[in-house]
Amino acid sequence: MISSRSSCRLRLPRPRSFLGFMSLQTGTELVSLALLFNKATGIYGLLTLFTGFQMSILQFTAYFISIAVIAVLAFCLPHIRKGTPFQNLLLAWVYAVDTIVSGLYTTAFATGWYMQLKEMQATVASGAPEEEEFQMVEPRGETTTPVRDDGIDTAFSMVLIIGFTLIRIYFSLVIMAYARAVILRFVDERVPESDEDDESGSAPNPFAEGAPLGEGLEGKIGRYMISVGKSYWLGGRKEDEEWAKDVHSKFRSSRR
Repeated sequence: MISSRSSCRLRLPRPRSFLGFMSLQTGTELVSLALLFNKATGIYGLLTLFTGFQMSILQFTAYFISIAVIAVLAFCLPHIRKGTPFQNLLLAWVYAVDTIVSGLYTTAFATGWYMQLKEMQATVASGAPEEEEFQMVEPRGETTTPVRDDGIDTAFSMVLIIGFTLIRIYFSLVIMAYARAVILRFVDERVPESDEDDESGSAPNPFAEGAPLGEGLEGKIGRYMISVGKSYWLGGRKEDEEWAKDVHSKFRSSRR
């Protein structure tokens, strides 16, 4: 009983809507289209190779990943409205992994930029003239020393990076929640429940061997994707109800 409650507390958030007033399906479509336009820059990045532009391995791999994400989006986008479990589950995984990879690339680029900035500052400081030569003469004859705002720029850049990363995480949770809803709806309509599933509180796996979606390559890939975080993807209504009751009881106790 204690373990079940602790698992409910540590579960991933499951948004019920997108931005509070749009459906998860609409949110998934908008987020996917935004990602498609964002990754389209990878095509132009690879085209610059034909112009003789030199790029690092980090840049090349980032552009190559963008092309791969575009291919997956082209495969999955038509199935958002159709509510196809495999394509929506694949889209959720790709977006989540791309969020992590993009965060790592952003961190790497930001670190490189910061180190380069520090190196430039050290070079200027080592070869700079005396402090008096940096003084600026204003019209009234007063002298002032220019104030460096590199620290402010760096802090502002870090705030932007963290902000965009949090937005990407929220978008990822929206797509995952919609994929979960699609899977559970398919299970309710097409997969018969078993006694074992009723006792565990989780829905049957539609990608299991012998299940409607368990055949072929998609079935194997689907089983692997479902196996990671199975309690999230197939967590039934019992788990949702227990979590809601737990949150409601905490809310009531906090108001006393």
